[in-house]
Amino acid sequence: MKYYIITETNGLPPVPDFASRLITRWPGTTVEQLSNPEGSYALDFQVPMASSSVEGLLARTRSSINFEGDLQDMSEFVQWCRTLIPPHLRLIFCDEGMNGEVKVTPPMTAEDILQAFHASGG
Repeated sequence: MKYYIITETNGLPPVPDFASRLITRWPGTTVEQLSNPEGSYALDFQVPMASSSVEGLLARTRSSINFEGDLQDMSEFVQWCRTLIPPHLRLIFCDEGMNGEVKVTPPMTAEDILQAFHASGG
């Protein structure tokens, strides 16, 4: 199943900054900048985590990321992404069927995100 982080246009850092921060946070991460100007995505990445590998794509608009992996690992990834955007911007974490939807706020931990996701039907 695919999961999404959704924020406002240009809410996430510029592609080179996002890639650099991703590699700094999780050494061993692989990133590929996508150069097709007509494509929807600007960056493809794979992050080695505790239980899985989170694989994702950063939208060219920097307003969303879609990704797959173990839900526990993804909640940690979502919490980290929340730290990258200004606190006044909204960040939503959801699954592809919109069965689970969480408004992620700055003080939330990965465990808070996971619990809220399950409570919302995810």
